[in-house]
Amino acid sequence: MSTLQLEQSRLDKRLPIVSICMLTMLFVATYFVLRALPDAQCGFLHYEEIVHPDGTIEFCATNHAGFLDLTRLKYPVEMELTLENESAVQGSGQTVMLELLTSGGTPIAPYELAVTHTKKMHVMVIDPSLQDYHHVHPRADGINGQYTFEFTPNRGGAYQVFTEIVPLRTRRQIIATGTIEVAGTSGTMAFERQTSSVVNGLRFDLGNVPKEMRTGVDYRFHLDVAAVDGSSVVLEEVMGASGHMVAFDQARKGFAHMHPMDSVLSSGAGTENEADLAFLFNVPNPGWYRVFAQVKVSGREMFGHFDVEVQ
Repeated sequence: MSTLQLEQSRLDKRLPIVSICMLTMLFVATYFVLRALPDAQCGFLHYEEIVHPDGTIEFCATNHAGFLDLTRLKYPVEMELTLENESAVQGSGQTVMLELLTSGGTPIAPYELAVTHTKKMHVMVIDPSLQDYHHVHPRADGINGQYTFEFTPNRGGAYQVFTEIVPLRTRRQIIATGTIEVAGTSGTMAFERQTSSVVNGLRFDLGNVPKEMRTGVDYRFHLDVAAVDGSSVVLEEVMGASGHMVAFDQARKGFAHMHPMDSVLSSGAGTENEADLAFLFNVPNPGWYRVFAQVKVSGREMFGHFDVEVQ
């Protein structure tokens, strides 16, 4: 065998080893990259792309059931909250300035955010007693990562703020947290099993709630909304659907933002209260949870609330 043939033979033997080493290094690198990403049920493509008739694109959550325990999760975003009046007072309207930055200090501009459920940003604000809940959608103040929203606290105490966004580049949910201190009388936190709620002439009923619930299990709740006299009401579109629900735990460690399992309603459509408003509910920790149901009737958004305990 010639020298050239011997070298070729050695090269042919080394090639499989080199390929295996390269593949191994690739898989190891991928493993560590995945471990560095936020550990949330909605981490990867939790949002599906929907193209509307006018050509606009929206990313809609698909049967979100998971509760986000933010004591266990770390997202690459920072949020700063400042008040136009420097201090917040119970019963007084406030303009809140919200600034979003990446962990490296780069502003997150509105053009970098995907539209999810008709909005680029969802902000959930809740008081310490879990009685005063607000769901707002800030407006951008230019492209410098600054946003503003109006907020009128009905109680005193440290309000917890959860901001939910989905960057276009990653299509992955990111959560930022902060607090707003409000001067005034704080409410008292108290829980008891409650699956019905009457608010402003509407009766909210949460069905299919087992008396004994466990962590890590998907439960399919059904929401029914009617007038207090039992007559039907027309549920108008709110954030692209006929209703939404948000759940907070007793310690306010995080939240679950639940969307109805049926398809997104077309713009301007309404539906009777008999519509199947089904939501998946799944939490990792035992304890009490307060669930808020948000609907829109006669142009007014209203919130029913329920208490459920998970063993």
